[in-house]
Amino acid sequence: MRTEVQDLVATLPHAGLARASRLGLELAPQLEVEAWREVVTQIARLTRTTTGARQTLTAWLGDALAYGEVHYRGRIVTCAHEAGLEAGTLRNAKMVCSRIPLSCRHDTLSWTHHCEVGLAFAEPDAIRHWLTLAEREKLTTAELRRHIRSHLAGSMRASAFEQSSVSRDGFRLMRDLKAAERRLTSYRRAWLHWSPSAAQLALQELRSLTDFVDELRARALQTSARPTDLELN
Repeated sequence: MRTEVQDLVATLPHAGLARASRLGLELAPQLEVEAWREVVTQIARLTRTTTGARQTLTAWLGDALAYGEVHYRGRIVTCAHEAGLEAGTLRNAKMVCSRIPLSCRHDTLSWTHHCEVGLAFAEPDAIRHWLTLAEREKLTTAELRRHIRSHLAGSMRASAFEQSSVSRDGFRLMRDLKAAERRLTSYRRAWLHWSPSAAQLALQELRSLTDFVDELRARALQTSARPTDLELN
């Protein structure tokens, strides 16, 4: 009897797949852009129309978007709409998949376990440690989240004495970003009418800025504790 994952895989373009599992998929090497887009579109369609397997399909989209690092920019919002997901959910999935390759994921853990770890840590050693801990201790997602938050809170306290000119540079950066935000608002009517090609070109030109926003979003999810001071290191 075929599994649910096998049934889902059967609906995807086989030429683009190398391997698929409950926790993600691996695309064929050097996949052409159009073939990659076809895979992404089909997975998004499945996510919207299939009952169940939501976590698996979200992981698949994350892997597909991570694979298409150069080409997916500007497609997150469109893909999220096609899949019936929040754009932030796909950004997070892409980040988790970028940090935790399919070969490093633990079959005994859920996709949400991997999200907790992948959003909190970028270093491979830390990721391996926390996934192994979750598997060994048979932690639920909630228990793993509490362990990670406690660890990160301790790290924040340990680094509280390290504020210096770096923090002042962070405030200067925030000041400049707020000025840029005001400029964007004043030109809102202009950029809202950009064509898809103009939007894609803008995203390519602003790659460092979009990476900055993605990294800030990931850091903001590391702990639910409210900071008492604005720390931009």
